[in-house]
Amino acid sequence: MQNKDVLNRKNALVNKHLCNFIESKFLREYYDQEGNIVSQNKYAKLCGITSSTISKLKLSAGYDVPMSTIYNILRHERYSLEKFFKEFENAKGINIPD
Repeated sequence: MQNKDVLNRKNALVNKHLCNFIESKFLREYYDQEGNIVSQNKYAKLCGITSSTISKLKLSAGYDVPMSTIYNILRHERYSLEKFFKEFENAKGINIPD
């Protein structure tokens, strides 16, 4: 079994890649559900998250993103969890830390 530090580093790497993927897919420009460009603050409200959460997602180092945050963004984007994670897996592979 791997020690806790190794697992924490691997988890941090997965979170980094996940945040970077979310940022590249949804957080370069912000849209409402009608396709209009909106501000980061407006987008955050539409998703049911805070603007500071979006700022954390956009950090190159990423952060430990809760599943609820991912779900809120995907719900706003009308994107299924299955489709999102399949695209993430196709882009990053299934063994990111290894």
